[in-house]
Amino acid sequence: MAATKSMFRLRNFIIIAVAIAAIVLLVFMLSLPQLPSDLNAIALRTPTTIYADDQQIVKVMANRQVVQIEDISPHLLDAIIALEDNHFFSHHGFSKRAFLRAMVSNLFSGKVSEGGSTISQQLAKNLFFTFDRVWSRKFKEIFISFQIERQFSKEEILEAYVNQIDFSSGIYGVELAAQTYFAKHADELKLSESAMLAGIPRWPARYSPYINFDIAKERQAFVLKRMREEGFITAEQQQSAAEEELVLSDINPFLGHADYFIQRVRSEARETFGDAAVDYGGLHIASTLNTRLQYEASRAVQEGLQELDRLFKLPPYANAKRETWGDYPQAALIAIDPHTGQVKAVVGGRDYRRSPYNRTFTNNRHPGSSFKPFTYIAALDLGLFAPTAVLVDDAVKFENNQGYYEPRNFDKRYLGPMTLKWALMESRNVIAVKLIDRIGPQKTVDYAHRMGITSDLPANLSLALGAAGVSPYEMAAAFCTIANLGIRREPYLIARISTDQNVELQRHENKSSRAIDPQTAYLLLDMLRGVVEEGTGKSIRSLGLSRPCAGKTGTSNDNRDCWFVGFTPELVTAVWVGFDDNRRMVTPTGRELTGASGAVPIWTLFMKRALAREPFADFPIPPGIEFIEIDPRTGTGPLPGGPVITVAVRAGSK
Repeated sequence: MAATKSMFRLRNFIIIAVAIAAIVLLVFMLSLPQLPSDLNAIALRTPTTIYADDQQIVKVMANRQVVQIEDISPHLLDAIIALEDNHFFSHHGFSKRAFLRAMVSNLFSGKVSEGGSTISQQLAKNLFFTFDRVWSRKFKEIFISFQIERQFSKEEILEAYVNQIDFSSGIYGVELAAQTYFAKHADELKLSESAMLAGIPRWPARYSPYINFDIAKERQAFVLKRMREEGFITAEQQQSAAEEELVLSDINPFLGHADYFIQRVRSEARETFGDAAVDYGGLHIASTLNTRLQYEASRAVQEGLQELDRLFKLPPYANAKRETWGDYPQAALIAIDPHTGQVKAVVGGRDYRRSPYNRTFTNNRHPGSSFKPFTYIAALDLGLFAPTAVLVDDAVKFENNQGYYEPRNFDKRYLGPMTLKWALMESRNVIAVKLIDRIGPQKTVDYAHRMGITSDLPANLSLALGAAGVSPYEMAAAFCTIANLGIRREPYLIARISTDQNVELQRHENKSSRAIDPQTAYLLLDMLRGVVEEGTGKSIRSLGLSRPCAGKTGTSNDNRDCWFVGFTPELVTAVWVGFDDNRRMVTPTGRELTGASGAVPIWTLFMKRALAREPFADFPIPPGIEFIEIDPRTGTGPLPGGPVITVAVRAGSK
């Protein structure tokens, strides 16, 4: 009797267990997505789109271009099979050998570090699931891969897979990859090119030839080896393809000119929404980018750098070997609308694909004399000096903890007594250091931060000469405060972020504050106009820009950095030129490049084209300002036949 009861209980337990398992399995199966009739009908994910200020599409983050399998090079298909799933045509969506190998590896590592996925499983993962390395996701992939294999042919599965995979930097699918890396369509790829592309998807950020060409070549060699081992190519074909020189080129020569801007937008958006949402979440990001200004910025930087390449006797950069890229000068440019704070154009280097390092936002370069305005405006705003005040440009020593600090002028000459306006126009180092000594270095730090510099600054005398690391972005932001007659506006690149259903997630709130008295700001603005009219920036006029503008040249110690930060009533633009390794900007003939010779030409090229459609406008003059003519040496009325400059002063002052 007891045995009968035990059997009864066991039977009931088995029935209940089977029922529970069936329910769990049913729930699990119902949680799986349904396959469409065409695998290519499913987008990789809903892509995030970035728009310019006129609603033009600037970038689709997960863009792809679907092509049929007969329009893809057989070499590329063979390379992908050899590398990713060498038993693709013999299994039914699941490789027991690969799965067991992955399980052993994962058990020893204590985590899911190896997937052992077939192409069908990878397609299932790409289409439906997250990239979290968990066992539940792996089992879902297996079930979906079985469904895919039952419903579609091997050719359809392979076609969908190669149209989905990531080839780095938002390039999805073989067609866009072929266009972006080799200026070809997918059916035109050679064996060497196919092997290079096939190696990228496993680790796009590492294996992209635009980012790490030497590593990409090593990866190409591995792919060719696998193709030979699987019988797709002969040893002779392997060697020939490995030795063939690859020429990287984009099918659209104008594509990518906003990559540095996009990089910054993605970075800022990811801080709030995370990587996956920004790249694949179907967001609509309304940026401040102006496509015409961005194009002109890219063109000006490229043309300016080509001229510098000529001066440095360098061959065309497009033909340069990877090991020589560092021998070429770099440049950065940023343009901001001072009235709104909208960043309109960003160029962070000469070639994003070869060097995605964004020099516009990195604060490791010394601005040289372009930093002097912050000392001058502190002296003006504190009421300690006027533009007509006279200091003596002569040899001087200042005692400090290391002994003595002896500033020297760039031309190693001294001009004697001179007014502050003339001293700034001629960028006299001694006068700037005397000025910061009189007001105190901390005042320069305070006013620089008040106007828009965010980097840490040393409170010492050499700060007057720009001996501190800042970014072009900061310099442009701070000069916007001058152009706005003392109102500081926070620059921004993202105006609005919404979902694809137009649900607003984020909107920029304009932030502005009165940083400087408007009269004081105009006094400095007038002095910076003198820099352009008759000072170190006067080549701007000979280069053909005739509209009202102001700015300041800058050359750091030993000519390692060349700057010009300038503005018109409509636009503030900062330009930096230098070498990434901080070597001196000295040509083989011994010519020392400065802000005037290195940065001003790029700035002028850009501003001429950027403002070509804008009517001439002058800077507004605040109440309480008058203009007087003085002798630049004495600050008093000019002598007959002597030098004379016009200076803006506060009404009623001398």
